[in-house]
Amino acid sequence: MLEFLLGYSAGSNTASRAASLARSVAASDLSVHSNRVEDLNERIDELALVLRGMWALLEEQGFTNDRLLAKLEELDHSDGTPDGRVKKGPSTCPSCEAKVPPGLARCQYCGADVPVDDHPLGQI
Repeated sequence: MLEFLLGYSAGSNTASRAASLARSVAASDLSVHSNRVEDLNERIDELALVLRGMWALLEEQGFTNDRLLAKLEELDHSDGTPDGRVKKGPSTCPSCEAKVPPGLARCQYCGADVPVDDHPLGQI
């Protein structure tokens, strides 16, 4: 009976320590995710500021909201799916002309370097 009580007590302590460790890990994960969200929010705020500055410059040059909306619609339709996004399509390998998925720097068939899109905002 004493062995059972000692085993149960040790098990309870181990379970308690494991639960405490699990809570610590969960709190740590939450902190990491919170930091990522804060970083994304800061980046979104910076992008919004850049866009406002760019639009202010364009308005000074006589561009209108109607022209902007028409261009946005054109860009939205450019990838074949009017969904409010522009998705980067595959590149064409300069060596073998195979389609190379976005994000790959080399052709998966022949190994040739695939040119990097040098547009400052990516493929638009």
